[in-house]
Amino acid sequence: MNIVFAYHNGDAELALLSAKAITAMGINMRHKAIVCAPEETALTHEITEELKKSFPEVGRIVAQDGFNGWPLGPNQMFSDASTHCYRYQEPWYFWEPDCVPMAKDWVDKLEKEFKSEPNKIMGSLIGGGMASNGKNVYRLIVGSAIYPAKFLDYCGLAASLYNYNVAYRTSGVVPEPWDVRCRWVFLQHGRNTELIKSYWKSVNYQWKDGKIVFFAEDPEAQSIQGVICPDRTVSNEALVVHGCKDGSLHKMAIAGFPMPSDSTGLDIPSNSMGLEQNINNDAQKLTVCDNLSQVMRKSPDVASEKKTPLKRKNNSPSKANKKRRILSPEERQRRSDAMKAILARKAERKAQGAV
Repeated sequence: MNIVFAYHNGDAELALLSAKAITAMGINMRHKAIVCAPEETALTHEITEELKKSFPEVGRIVAQDGFNGWPLGPNQMFSDASTHCYRYQEPWYFWEPDCVPMAKDWVDKLEKEFKSEPNKIMGSLIGGGMASNGKNVYRLIVGSAIYPAKFLDYCGLAASLYNYNVAYRTSGVVPEPWDVRCRWVFLQHGRNTELIKSYWKSVNYQWKDGKIVFFAEDPEAQSIQGVICPDRTVSNEALVVHGCKDGSLHKMAIAGFPMPSDSTGLDIPSNSMGLEQNINNDAQKLTVCDNLSQVMRKSPDVASEKKTPLKRKNNSPSKANKKRRILSPEERQRRSDAMKAILARKAERKAQGAV
């Protein structure tokens, strides 16, 4: 199976991280990677060399230039990739920079599942619905999916994407992305797989209670995630996760997904979306993504729980006997100011009807 690695200048750094995450998952001897990007795209050489570490052959599709921005650029790369793979009659995975492999032998396992119904598009099905900000979320198979070799035989809308792009580029009107434009054909000739999961505009991936959780990039993403992935938890079945925009999951994959010795707490940036913070006398309560049932409470005076001292030899001091960290008044004030700022933003979003 071909992995068509498509990217553009705007996400070249993320694409390189994605290539490194693929390397971290091991060698894929029976498969081929193809870099799909316009001629002068940044980091093409670096990404190609990185992919050569895990694929025996790395090809090149020079995408037609002149289609800049979203969704014209991705539309054209998808069109060029479709034509190329149809010519060689090979199934292919349209891989985007925000995709991350989650396990070794991920390509072999995806190919095995795909071959059970080799004439169908296989990807992540979004159920659709109305987001809390009033935006309609389409029911569709997300375009970063695996496509049959004869895909263009039954999808004329994809075959005509170039003319579609040219018409909209000339008119100056923003067209639909290819997976929205072709969604009815995709639904008719496609199927869902739990092996590929799409979490739209997700960021800040990290461990929580033995699972990997994530947050939303902005209020709109938070609203849409409330429809497509309300628990903000990565599926244990996923071999590929699509949608990480800040590289946090990519870096976890590159490091081998090391789980912290204590993964019950979260290192949550003060600007993360999907958080509610309430001040209740001496306790601070963090509710993660408004949907997780686990609630963490943390004393403002003690940074860690008291542990039972361990017996040690040679009279060496144990970790339990070390001095516990006490927050300074300045640090308490800084955290208090940060919480107040988050509460203010939350109230403003509610007032605007965005959350």
